[in-house]
Amino acid sequence: MNKKIIEHLFAFWKQIGHNGGFIKKEKGFNSTHPSENSWPSKIFNINVDALDLKDLQQKIRSKKLPNSVEVYEQASVEKILTSNGYSLTSTLKAMALTTNGSLYGNITDSDFLQVHSEYEARLFAEVASESFGYPVKTSTVIPLYKDPAFKLFLGTYQNSFPSCGMVYLDKNGVSGIHMIGTIADYRGLGLGKKMTQLLVNEAIKNQSKKVFLVASQAGERIYTKMGFETYGVLESYSLPMN
Repeated sequence: MNKKIIEHLFAFWKQIGHNGGFIKKEKGFNSTHPSENSWPSKIFNINVDALDLKDLQQKIRSKKLPNSVEVYEQASVEKILTSNGYSLTSTLKAMALTTNGSLYGNITDSDFLQVHSEYEARLFAEVASESFGYPVKTSTVIPLYKDPAFKLFLGTYQNSFPSCGMVYLDKNGVSGIHMIGTIADYRGLGLGKKMTQLLVNEAIKNQSKKVFLVASQAGERIYTKMGFETYGVLESYSLPMN
């Protein structure tokens, strides 16, 4: 299951890169590298048998590629990367929910705004950037709301938009929920949970039997209470740049 969850995430990044015109397919890997090292700047779909590690290192050090190599948990890949100077920089939990077809009943449409315009895409990019602490470009978000595989939402609270999230339906009929964030001043109000419930509802409307996500350790505790189960981790490696 871990591999399936991570492959869904890779498909998500690949589709974003395709829509934004910044996907690259090279020997042994794919990468997304939008302007200003913004989201999602990733190297993924690693095939170690075809990968030229020295070429990859050179391109990362010259900033032709992002310094973030994403892999699902594999001892053999970990050994190859660490023996070539890469360090494990973060792990995220790969999680899945088996749906029973029942929608959350406490979701009110007026508490959310689905992104349908360039102005709303800019708002989404601003909320996401502030929530996650890394740049999310409006130019990356705009093509997504036009793609039927994606649905993007802003959460409302007292005439403001402090939260965001999106659902992505892959070609296998599996929905993943992504970019669930809340601006710091609004945390602790349950807005992230409400956004998650909305996105699960959207996944059920997509007729998805499974809902995938990746989460931090803190997020894992929250999602576990909602019925998600953990099936391993996504590992992120980078090179020291000094």
